This record gives sequence, C-alpha cells and structure tokens, in this order.
Amino acid sequence: MLSGGTIHRPIELPRELLGTLAPCDLFNARGVLLIKAGAPIPTLIHDPLWPVRLFCEAQHARQLSTANPELQLQQVGQHISLLSARFLRGEHVSASELSVLAQEVFDLWALDADACLGLARLSPHGQPSVWHALHVALIAAELGMAQGLDQEQIKNVIGSALTMNLSTLLLHDEMFNFSGTPNAAKRQEIRLHPLEGVRCLLQIGKFDPQWIEAVGAHHENIDGSGYPARLKGPRIPLSARIVRIADTLAARLTGRKMRPPRHWNMRHAHEVSHLVQHIFGADLTRLDLPLTQRLMSVLSLFPPGSLVRLSNSELAVVTRRSPVSPTLPRQVLAVFDAYGEPYETPRPRQIGHSDYSIRSYALDTLHTLPRYDWHKAWGYGLA
Repeated sequence: MLSGGTIHRPIELPRELLGTLAPCDLFNARGVLLIKAGAPIPTLIHDPLWPVRLFCEAQHARQLSTANPELQLQQVGQHISLLSARFLRGEHVSASELSVLAQEVFDLWALDADACLGLARLSPHGQPSVWHALHVALIAAELGMAQGLDQEQIKNVIGSALTMNLSTLLLHDEMFNFSGTPNAAKRQEIRLHPLEGVRCLLQIGKFDPQWIEAVGAHHENIDGSGYPARLKGPRIPLSARIVRIADTLAARLTGRKMRPPRHWNMRHAHEVSHLVQHIFGADLTRLDLPLTQRLMSVLSLFPPGSLVRLSNSELAVVTRRSPVSPTLPRQVLAVFDAYGEPYETPRPRQIGHSDYSIRSYALDTLHTLPRYDWHKAWGYGLA
C-alpha cells in the first residue's frame, strides 16, 4: 500500500481519461504499480468485471478526484439535520432528498470505506444523533456487503440507518447526554420511536419496503425482547437485523455521558469470537450472532480508525485493512511522536517488516481523542 513512505488513496478514474496517458503512477490495493505515469490507461478499467481498485499517491490525487470524505460526510449530516427540522415544522420534505443522501453515503463508502469508517470514529461533527446515524449507516454497509446484499439493497440499508430517528433526533441527543433513569413518559417515547420513524417516512413519500422495514424493526431483538412489536428470530427482516447490529456497535465505539466507549484491545484481539464477546457482551443474546461475527471479521482485528501505541511509543492510527490478513493492518501511520507532539504530516510505519510493531490499542487508555487533522491520515488534504 505504501511506496517509498508515500500515502496512497483510492481513486475512480474519470471516463475521459480512458485510453489517454496516465497523469501519475497508478497502483493496486497492495501497492503494486499497475500503470506507470505516461503509459496508456486501458479502457477495460471501467468494465464492471474489472476487479482491481486503483490507488495513486495522495499528492497527485487532486488531479483525478475531488473526493473529501470528512467534508462530504459532514455535509450529509447537516442536510439530515435540516430535513429533520423542516419535517418537524410541517414543511415539505421529499423522499428523493433522502434518497440522494443515501446515494451520497453509498458512493463515499464504495470509493473509500476505510476512510469513511475511520473518520466516523475519529472526527465526529454536529448533532451526536446525526453523526451516530452516519456511523451506523457505514457499519451497516460493511455488514450488508459481507452478507452479499446487492448495491440497491445496501443503499436501502444505508438510507434506513440515516432516517431511523429522523423525527426524533432531539430525543436521541437528549439521551446521549442523559444521566439517570428515564421516567415512564420518556421510556414510552423511546419504545415508540421506531413507529414514529415509519410514520415520518410514510408521510414524506414512497420508499423501498426494505428501507421502511428496517426503520420499523431496528430495535427488535433476536430473542423477542425488543420493541415495538417484540418480533423474534427470522420474523425480524434481515435489513433490520443488520441495522440493529450496526447501531449497537456504533454506540459501543462512541459511548455516551454515563457509558464509556468500548474498544478493541490486545487481550481479545486474537480470536474473532473473543472480540465479539468483549465488544457486545450481554447484548449478544439479543443480536443475530452469525451476522455479528461476520461484521467483526470484515472489520478485522485492526479496523480503520484504531489508535495504537507502537513499540517506539509513537501514537499511530490504523488507516487501511489488509486484503489478505485479518491479523495485521495494511497501513499504519504515526501521528504523534513518543512525547505526544503531533507530526504535521502522518508518517508511514511498516508493521512487522522493520523496527515497528503494535504494542497496544491506545483508545482504552486515552480519556479523550487527541486533536488532529485526521483526514490527512487517509491521504486527503495533503499538499
């Protein structure tokens, strides 16, 4: 993934460049040079059967792509907040507006899932409820892909995650900062919010049934203990089971005022089953276990956005998963030196092939996320 200590990022070549000369070196996901700068770009790259994702050095990517996942995810979040406020004021909101946002998130995830997942963990913006929905949507996309859903089904799952709390965002923001036990009225409001979500979407317009089903059943539990309908096992739609698991994981990774986040750690990281038990704990009796295990496998033992302490005491971030090994990340970048001073530009560290090794996960010992321009770690915003 790295060539000479250079950060790579994925690109999608504009069609007008097909058959022309490559403006820069183009690599595959493992960092193998595929097309040298100045060589012709074969037209088959845009063939749907072409299996190779193209990468280029981050400093050249602006010539080929305007993508900026951090900024674009923030913009989607802002639109969700605005649409929710418009709906609550009784103003017109169309299904197409929400479908466009689901498509935007799908396109960002399809282009650079690692950056989207990592930035969702490390760079939250705006309303906690909205950013949580974005995080859930990205995790649900990963699980949907692992489960074999097609593109349209994945987009519907993303849409359901983005809109599952569209009319109750303020309630979820309140609960994010809440300490204590909710009173009976608040508990009833919480239990009914999936139905309120369905009512909201049906009022707005026409959505795919899978989208609606997932919103209505995203708090149903596999053991029948969920709400609002106490559905059990296979009676819960697959899309809802996917969103339920993604919702739980995103909540675990973020935490809230009275519940600290729960992260991967080295003691549990060698077996997926141990990791699943560590992260989800008692919730496993309420979730679809095979789906939960599949998600944790696809995220890998070092998911994007993991902060790790290296053997030389640097603080580093895992930015890319390995396409061949779930036990070692493909790309790790040092972002703070051993004394806690930030590097202006992230520094690639080759794990297992030189003097660097991962000593521990760092998020369990950090009380707050350090301030950093995290999008640089995925090759965005670099000169």
